[in-house]
Amino acid sequence: MTPVHSSRPSGFSFIEVLIAMSILVVGSVSVLGLFTIGVNRVVQRRVDARLIQVRPEIDSILQSQVDGTDSNKHPVDVKRDNPLSLSQRGYALAVTWKSNPFGGPQFWAQVELLYQGKPVRFLSLPVTRRFLRADALDPSSDPN
Repeated sequence: MTPVHSSRPSGFSFIEVLIAMSILVVGSVSVLGLFTIGVNRVVQRRVDARLIQVRPEIDSILQSQVDGTDSNKHPVDVKRDNPLSLSQRGYALAVTWKSNPFGGPQFWAQVELLYQGKPVRFLSLPVTRRFLRADALDPSSDPN
């Protein structure tokens, strides 16, 4: 018995190899895209966790800025090139103040939460001026 030979050589053609490689490239690029999405989500969760930790500190800073200004004046803006440092390392705060369009003791703080000088979160927070200051409750400051 003699082996039967076909006129077609064995192995893959160049076109078949190109199609297989293009399928592999599309699949690997898709997987890399999923990795970048996952890394971005991890970073956002870390920022959100830090924001939860520093939010009371941010509220306290904003309240003290509003209460520390004269009742007729606008609080001073804190620029991004000279931000207020927060207790969490690397985090800082830049604030732009807007007046209440209806008047009154309330201001709007446009807050940029910065990490290593780059903005990671923007917040818009209302801050109302306290009518009764903490030093008014101090018995040693009683004029009578």
